[in-house]
Amino acid sequence: MTPILLAAEVTKRFGGLLACNGLSLAVRPGEIHALIGPNGAGKSTAIGLLSGEIAPDSGSIRFGGADVTRLGIAARVRTGLTRSFQITTILPQFTALQNVALVAQVRAGHSFHFWADAHRDAALVDPARAMLERVGLGKRAQVPAEDLAHGEQRQLELAMALMTGARMLLLDEPMAGLGATESQQMTAQLAALKGSLTVLLVEHDMDAVAALADQVSVMVAGRVIATGSFAEMQASQAVRDAYLGAHA
Repeated sequence: MTPILLAAEVTKRFGGLLACNGLSLAVRPGEIHALIGPNGAGKSTAIGLLSGEIAPDSGSIRFGGADVTRLGIAARVRTGLTRSFQITTILPQFTALQNVALVAQVRAGHSFHFWADAHRDAALVDPARAMLERVGLGKRAQVPAEDLAHGEQRQLELAMALMTGARMLLLDEPMAGLGATESQQMTAQLAALKGSLTVLLVEHDMDAVAALADQVSVMVAGRVIATGSFAEMQASQAVRDAYLGAHA
């Protein structure tokens, strides 16, 4: 199957630090692909490069068959490649429904200068409400985002990312800061996306990775050293030495 996302020999230096060292990664349509590795491996830089937040020094990134190497964040979102979770994007004093409706407003190409319009326009509110239902926040639509529990804010961020019309999500540690019950709920939400949406997941929670990932790529010292199923990565001595030993 032709990859929907293909990074080839992507390199990025920050002064004397080689953050990504010939990163190569292929993600197939419809799969949940986990990118794991020890702290300092370059995972956050990799997500920044793939999302358009960071420009590479060399190498190429293709999404949906098109070269997006030099496109910025907004342009990549328009192609269907959306990042979420590392940087909070919710507006705390707006309700959950207003937050999602504002994303729908931008996606529809409406002016963004009239904050109040988004929650009055049925063409924006109805799909926003449906998206909240999809992520399990239907009953919390009118609650200000700042009053949502941390796990609910993560669900809201997921709804906002999906509302962009994404074909692929780049999720940076969606389980970070969640309790056991919240992690289970988020895992279930992401599992429900499998097959209908492509996901690249950076995550330290190995239980979530084991439950969700169709493929796992292990990143060490700025490059992917192995890719395969979770069981294959768990059985690999090189991977165990680099990262998984404490979890195996």
